[in-house]
Amino acid sequence: MTPAFKLGLGGPIGSGRQYLAWIHIDDMVNGILWLLDNDLRGPFNMVSPYPVHNEQFAHALGHALNRPAIFRVPAAAIRLLMGESAVLVLGGQRALPKRLEALASPSAGTIWKKR
Repeated sequence: MTPAFKLGLGGPIGSGRQYLAWIHIDDMVNGILWLLDNDLRGPFNMVSPYPVHNEQFAHALGHALNRPAIFRVPAAAIRLLMGESAVLVLGGQRALPKRLEALASPSAGTIWKKR
């Protein structure tokens, strides 16, 4: 996504209403280190606990790169390019880090910060 946005050609995908599971690289690293420090094993959703719609993410990325985010990618174009896999982009995911948050001790501080 970033190359298109850097060129000023970025924007929401499809309707833009689908949820996007995202995470900042610093949060991913801190989360992995916290899991290792606490000897925790098994699957964890390493995503932000603050899900956003694709349209919100596109505008935030455009703002961060100082570029417009006005070029919506039509759902039909995504389906044409991705075939059956398009559902992964157009359907969205509202994944939450429930297991990670349930295991985090309040005295250990906050693992995630709202951005």
